[in-house]
Amino acid sequence: MPIAAQFNPLRPGGGSGDYAADTVTRRRLPLSEFAPQDQKLGEAYAYWQSKRRDGLLPSRRDIDILDLRPLMGWTHLVDTTSSTPAEYRYRLVGTAVRIEATQDFKDFRLGDYPSKIYRDSLLEDYGAVVFSGVPSLHHIVAVINYVSYNYTRLILPMADDGRHVDSLMVCVNRRSPKDTPY
Repeated sequence: MPIAAQFNPLRPGGGSGDYAADTVTRRRLPLSEFAPQDQKLGEAYAYWQSKRRDGLLPSRRDIDILDLRPLMGWTHLVDTTSSTPAEYRYRLVGTAVRIEATQDFKDFRLGDYPSKIYRDSLLEDYGAVVFSGVPSLHHIVAVINYVSYNYTRLILPMADDGRHVDSLMVCVNRRSPKDTPY
């Protein structure tokens, strides 16, 4: 069952960046078993787990993005040192990932994302991982600005002190449009 299925009507007066057809549906998936088509995400999760010491979160310094070559271009690093998810900033943006093809997301704040419905889902999901310190895996089907997206996203928390999340590594795997289990 999807954790969020939302519809956002176009606001009177426009200017919101949202369209009547914008939707985001997210289904949380178990981290215990990755689907065959998400094998690269499973490898990223295993790598992240291998960097944990004594049950603590790995730090950003522990992660070498070159060790994740199959996901280069599909990985973001997000600075979460702000007290509110709307202020989180993308520090590294996978060049193969685009929800808004014209948007440059390097050093971009989540709160400035143009589509409100998509922004709200990011704030909720990223904020939950920062709050809990627990990784999260979602299958996402979205229509933004009349363009369809279907992908799986793995959000991995990192913390310099091992406890207080200060950054996220977000890995994305594009899915086929016919690969929607709901």
